[in-house]
Amino acid sequence: MNHAVPSLLVALALLPALALLPACHRAHDPTASPGAEGAPVGYPGTLRSPDELGPDVQWQQRVTAHWEGDAQSFEAVLSKADDELLLVGLSPMKTPGFVVRLHDGEVELDNRSPQEVPFDPRYIMLDVQRVYFPWIPGEPPADGERSHHTDGELVTERWAGGRLQERRFRREDDRPPGEIAVTYEGWEDGSDAPRRAVLDNGWFGYRLEIETFAQQRI
Repeated sequence: MNHAVPSLLVALALLPALALLPACHRAHDPTASPGAEGAPVGYPGTLRSPDELGPDVQWQQRVTAHWEGDAQSFEAVLSKADDELLLVGLSPMKTPGFVVRLHDGEVELDNRSPQEVPFDPRYIMLDVQRVYFPWIPGEPPADGERSHHTDGELVTERWAGGRLQERRFRREDDRPPGEIAVTYEGWEDGSDAPRRAVLDNGWFGYRLEIETFAQQRI
């Protein structure tokens, strides 16, 4: 399993959001992660159009990432409007440390710190979509499991009481091996996002805990 070294945490002490993300995602760098027969292994996955999420929303969140015994938290604002998905990572002073935008299939990064981000910002949006986007077509069961093959991955979901409880992703070619597991808790009537979601990335050895403490439709 690949593990990241948080090389930017000290240099970006005033911008933990930006410092954190390279620490978690450096292992995804295709140039640094040899796969079978020497082929590079990045962070596989297909980005989806933002309008597949459904309603236009804005969520205020607190993200805590864990890797190699370390952890760091930052606040963020995630918004979706029409075919645009926007993630703004906030500094301790509540000013934007970085902005990641997905529009027309392209991911743009506005890095507002003096430090270079040593990974593809696409990886951030992949995690956002794995947690919050619908991945299996059709109506889900009120209670039970369902699965779907898409873009070289097997996606499995578990539902209870009409709410999504767990989602798992596994590569059909087992590159990388293992799975990504997402669990959900704290659903409330009328909410579009659960109070808490946890992504355990077994491909690259990190965990993201995401608390949505305010949400609205826009």
